[in-house]
Amino acid sequence: MLIRPVVLLVPSRAAALEIPRRLAAGGEAVTGLYPLTLRDLLRALAEPALLGRGLLAWDSGHDALVAQRLLEDGGGLEVAPDLPRRPLARALARTLSELRREGMSPVHVDAAAARAGAAGEGTFAAVARLFRAFHAAVQGRFADTAALAEAAAAEIPRALWLQDAEVLIVGDLEPSGTERAFLAALAAGRPVRRVDQGAPPGLRARSFGAWAARHAIGVVPMRETLLAPLAESAIPPAIARLRAALFEPPAGDPVADESVELMTAAGEAAEVRSIVRRLLQEAARGVPFEDMGVLMARPQEYAPLFTDLLDRLGIPHRLHPSLPLDFGRSARALLLLFRCRGLPRPAVMEFLTFAPAPFETILGPDRPPRPAVWDAISRDAGIVSGLERWRIGLAAFAGEERTQAAAHDDPDRKARFLRRAGDADTLRLLVERLATTLDPLAGTASWRDWSDRLRAVCDDWIGPGRDREALLDVIADLGGLGSLAGAASWDDVEAVLEARLEWERLPLDSLATGAVHVGAFDAMAGLPFRVIAIPGLVEGGYPGVVRPDPFLLDAWREAVTREAHASRPAAARTPAGRQLSLFEPAGDTTPAAPAAPHALLATVDDRVALARRQFHRAISQATERLILSYPRAD
Repeated sequence: MLIRPVVLLVPSRAAALEIPRRLAAGGEAVTGLYPLTLRDLLRALAEPALLGRGLLAWDSGHDALVAQRLLEDGGGLEVAPDLPRRPLARALARTLSELRREGMSPVHVDAAAARAGAAGEGTFAAVARLFRAFHAAVQGRFADTAALAEAAAAEIPRALWLQDAEVLIVGDLEPSGTERAFLAALAAGRPVRRVDQGAPPGLRARSFGAWAARHAIGVVPMRETLLAPLAESAIPPAIARLRAALFEPPAGDPVADESVELMTAAGEAAEVRSIVRRLLQEAARGVPFEDMGVLMARPQEYAPLFTDLLDRLGIPHRLHPSLPLDFGRSARALLLLFRCRGLPRPAVMEFLTFAPAPFETILGPDRPPRPAVWDAISRDAGIVSGLERWRIGLAAFAGEERTQAAAHDDPDRKARFLRRAGDADTLRLLVERLATTLDPLAGTASWRDWSDRLRAVCDDWIGPGRDREALLDVIADLGGLGSLAGAASWDDVEAVLEARLEWERLPLDSLATGAVHVGAFDAMAGLPFRVIAIPGLVEGGYPGVVRPDPFLLDAWREAVTREAHASRPAAARTPAGRQLSLFEPAGDTTPAAPAAPHALLATVDDRVALARRQFHRAISQATERLILSYPRAD
């Protein structure tokens, strides 16, 4: 009997890892099951073909570098001279990359800017020119999301491993325009179904389910799929009411059970403590830790609080990739080192206090690190900044301490003065070494050279840590940017590195035992839990203020979307075999930009609707108990 492969398309890596594990734990066979996120499926199909064409890998550092170069070249964008260029370039890169991801052509943006008339002559026209240049720099050279989706769609008929497979979508996806185009092609060539999740009436129109229904993606109950062992039993009435009527006007009889609990506490730290107490109560009730999830709408604020408390209590937990890599100790230490240029005392002391530096290797075993003492010494020595001021100030301080030691007969006081003098000498050695490290981080060099220099910096100053290998991978990737520019200034390198560390996520820790799952909404999407806690639901904190794009306002975004959806006649061509006339213009051989029916540039309203869908998806992951909490200011 042949086993038909099943591609399990899920919205998060957590679901891709955990759903097969739960099936296996229940004694079910998982042969022929391919759990993949949409991005993983695109790569599996497209990367062999794209590498064969010589296309280069793409990451967030590329778009930041291209955007910075475009700003330097002008492009007609009016920018205040005192506005910092680095964050501006990152914001512009997000806008230009979004246009590519949605499947927009420069022709679409040009046409929308032209139709806008006088209103489109300023920023709109400048963005159109910048996007044309950005598109030209990327198209046919790099395997970005748009290239992956296009190539993956073309590979569907040729992928042998996909020929007899069926695709089962679990959880509502949030694909981009190019990803939706791929899914439409996949549904046209392979059997694709999705597990019915349901949605309140107010969320259906813009949901993935509504789009899927228009593109021949059928709905199937979970009990009729290979995931039947994981199908939910009876859902408590309060959770069922929330799933069916979230954001709807009140209707029907009140539902009162203990499945939904609203909590509050005086501040975020107290809120986290209250949630952990509730999780321990659920554990006492018999719920395993691995069946509990903490979904964070604001992971940058809450993830450190949860991981710190769970660590101190010895509760096993798994933080799914939710925080930017620059939240990791190794990556943040490297960024702090960059701020030490010129050796300002606050920056130097912050770096020496925070960085996981291998002090024993640098100083030897006889000189223990004493950051608090170093801070006091540098302050007493009157140091402000500059290598010479550090040398003179610390030498004078050490000399004064030794003079004081010589003037005292008390051995304890003498030892104390000599110890402080030794600490001043140690600090001077560290500052001199830090200055030597910073000297090569200036000027212009090749991207490979910059990668090697930064690797040497990490070897000197960044010791073992959870995120060190991920940081070194980002640094190694810098060498591949030579395809965009042979040489780069230090400003370019720092801008690209900051963009990458902001984009990449802290890696997932491996655990041999069951653990409480902690992560952002998108990091754990599609994975049900018996108990779910969602903290931080305070007005103004979540979803926060949703602001329009600084480069493409909502009206312009709607105009570009309309142009992308409009059908365009094929460009006129000279008929084959006809003799060219000297008095008739030759037909235009440039093909018109094809319509992009799946493209959608999100407006503020679209992003608010997305936040509502994500919140609904989060509460729908609870099957027995849902804990909603918010901090209050007492």
